[in-house]
Amino acid sequence: MLTRDQFLAARYKDRPGLIEPLTKLYQEYDSRHLKDSTFDEKLIDGREDHYFGGLWEALLARHLISCGLTLRSEDIGPDFKIINYDGPIWVEAICPSPEGLPSSWLAPHTPNHVRHMPHEDMLLRWTAALKEKFEKLAGRVPRNATPGAEERRGGYLNSGVVGSSEPYVVAIGSCRLGPDSLTAHYGISQLPFAVEAAFPVGPHEVIIDRHSLEVSEVRQSYRPSLSNKNQAQVRTDSFLNPEYAAISAIFGSPAGETAAAGGYWPTVVVHNPNATNPLAVGILGADEEYTAIVRGSLLEIKRIA
Repeated sequence: MLTRDQFLAARYKDRPGLIEPLTKLYQEYDSRHLKDSTFDEKLIDGREDHYFGGLWEALLARHLISCGLTLRSEDIGPDFKIINYDGPIWVEAICPSPEGLPSSWLAPHTPNHVRHMPHEDMLLRWTAALKEKFEKLAGRVPRNATPGAEERRGGYLNSGVVGSSEPYVVAIGSCRLGPDSLTAHYGISQLPFAVEAAFPVGPHEVIIDRHSLEVSEVRQSYRPSLSNKNQAQVRTDSFLNPEYAAISAIFGSPAGETAAAGGYWPTVVVHNPNATNPLAVGILGADEEYTAIVRGSLLEIKRIA
């Protein structure tokens, strides 16, 4: 089997400028003793999901430590445990694959070439990632469960790995969902995809007065769900769902390979207004932070930092 250095040299032979910064990133991660027992094996086994999952973990750890946070990690449980505060804050990382996205979208951008942004398919990857990590926390409902009497089995909460009073953050790395950092970060609403995955906001809509034909209002449209490839409805309002109260926040970023070399990568935290264990603003060092406020029949998306 190839060593990690040999693997990186072969993988980036056409982009040799990335070899040194990525080697340094993984060496840093080695020194922090945060890897689980299968990290090194998976990183170089040739599976893209494994490689980018490992890359996202290492970048996320570097970011959190740069914010002055102290991390711990064990084989069992979420990827990172922040221990700076009165109680732990858990962070579970995931880097969704570009399943269902056209290759023409993922290819490097060609100047003066217009292409369609598959924003709904991209958002479905975010919602799937959020659901997967929710089920890691809360457990899964058995397929043969009696409707109306579902009980979740397994999960970090049921096993006691994550305490019932401990915040839990899902950290989603979207670097594989677009050709560059901004197109993988902001959705059709012009808000980060992390916001669209948690709250039912869609494209801007323009209200025109039928008599004067003048624009009377421009607002976010209400989009509580999307259709997946099987035409099933996938909810996009998880943070308005009481069941998701166990998730404190989403941390989102498109950080990828170039981030290891010092490239810019935006970050966002989306707070769950219904969280059982809220996350304090500012802890994760994000560029932007959002929450939502329900005012009667109106939903206000509020940038709080």
